[in-house]
Amino acid sequence: MTELFTSDTLATALVTAREAACLTQEDLAERSGLSVRAIRNLETGHTSRPRKQSLRLLAAALGLPPGTADQLRGKPHAGARHESPHRLQPAELPAAPRHRLVGRERLIASLRALVTTREQRDHARPAIVVGPPGSGKTSLVLQTAHGVRDQFPDGQVFVDLHPVSSPPLTPDTLVRRILRSLDGGPAADSPEEAGAQLRDVLSRRHVLVVLDNTDSEAHVRPLLVEDVRSAVLVAARHELPALPAQFSHRIGALSPVAAQAVLEDLVGADRVHAERSAALSILESCGRLPLAVHIAGLWLSARPHRSLRDLAGRLLFAQDRLRALRVGDLSLQASVAAHHRSLPLPIQAELPQLVGMHGDFSADDVVAQVTPSRELAMELLDELLYRQVMHISRVDDDGRVRYRLYDAMRLYVAHCLPESLVGCGAGGGVWLPRQATSPRSGG
Repeated sequence: MTELFTSDTLATALVTAREAACLTQEDLAERSGLSVRAIRNLETGHTSRPRKQSLRLLAAALGLPPGTADQLRGKPHAGARHESPHRLQPAELPAAPRHRLVGRERLIASLRALVTTREQRDHARPAIVVGPPGSGKTSLVLQTAHGVRDQFPDGQVFVDLHPVSSPPLTPDTLVRRILRSLDGGPAADSPEEAGAQLRDVLSRRHVLVVLDNTDSEAHVRPLLVEDVRSAVLVAARHELPALPAQFSHRIGALSPVAAQAVLEDLVGADRVHAERSAALSILESCGRLPLAVHIAGLWLSARPHRSLRDLAGRLLFAQDRLRALRVGDLSLQASVAAHHRSLPLPIQAELPQLVGMHGDFSADDVVAQVTPSRELAMELLDELLYRQVMHISRVDDDGRVRYRLYDAMRLYVAHCLPESLVGCGAGGGVWLPRQATSPRSGG
C-alpha cells in the first residue's frame, strides 16, 4: 500500500487503497463502521476536513500500517485535485443587464436563494425560468447569476443552446463544451463516459452553469448530480416537466405599473408623464413584454427630439409593429422568429389557422376549424401552452376555457412569416399528437 503515501489527494489515496483491496464503498462501510455516504463524501472531496477517528477506522479496515491516518489527515483535500495555482477559472457570463428588471425583484431573490442554499442544492434542483419570446428570460437568469457568482469560485459557464450563427447544440456537444470550459481533461469518445466525466467535475467544484434557450430536458440532465457543490440556472423556451425536483417559474408580460416604470427609467418620468396617453398606447402595442418595452424606450432615448406620439403612431398598425420594434441589434421580430423556428413543423402549419380565428378561442373553435376531434384539439392546445405560444386568457362562467395566442407570435405569423412558410397551414391540415411528431422524452 505504499502508493497511498504518495497520492496527491486524500480522495485519490482512499480510492486507490479501496480498489487495491478489491472493496466496494459498501464493503468498506461495513468493515469500518462508517456510512456509505461518509465514504463517498471523502472520496469525492465533499468532506474536506475528516475526523481523525474516521480515518483511523478506514485505515484499519483497509489493513494499512499504523500512523497512516495521521498522514492522510495532513494531505490536501480533493477540492484541489484538478486545480493548479496558474489555472484560470471560467468567467463566461455575458454582461448583466444595465437596466432595472422592474417587477422581477422577488423572483430574482428566490432564484438567488435557491442556487446558493446548500440544503436545496443537495437535491440537484435546477432553477428554470420559462416564458414566451421577449419576456426577458435571459436578462433574468443573467441578473441572478451575476448576483451569486462570488459563491461559485471555481467558475461560471454560460452556454446558448441555440446560437444565432451555428446549429443548435446537442446534449453530447453541450457536455463536451462544458468540460472544455472547466478544463476537465480530454472528453471521452463515448457520450456516456463524457457525461460521467462532467458529473465528476461538477461534484468536486463550486461551478455555476447557466443555459440559455433550452428546449429539452436532455440538455439539463447531464448537469444534475446528487450532493453537488455546483448549481444550474436555465432559461427555457418551454416547460421541462420531466426534470426531477425542479424550481420552475413561468414569466410573461409585465404589470401596467411595472411596464410604465421600465419606460420611465429609459425615457425619463417627466417625458412619459407629459405624454401619458401616448405612453399608454406604446405599452399596449408592446404587449407589456419586457424586450418590446425596452426597445421602445431605447428608440425614444436615442431620439430626444421625437415625441412619444411619433412612436405610438409607428406601432399603431399591426402589420408593421414587429418590424418597428427594433433598435440596433435588438429586435423583437428576431426573438419571435427564433422561437417559431424551434416549433415542430405540424404546429407551425396550424398556427395560421389559429391566427385567423382572431382574439380568444375555445377548444370547440379549434375542433370546428383545425382538428377533426376534440381529443386532438386538446392535444394541440396543451402543446401550444407547453411551448409558450399561447396562454389561458379567461375561464367563462360555464367553465369553458378561453385561449389566446401571445400577441408577438400572432403578429409574426400573420405578417412576418418568410415567403416559404406563408400558407403552410392552409388546406385544412390535421394536427397530429405529440407522440407522432415531437416526443418530449429525453430531448
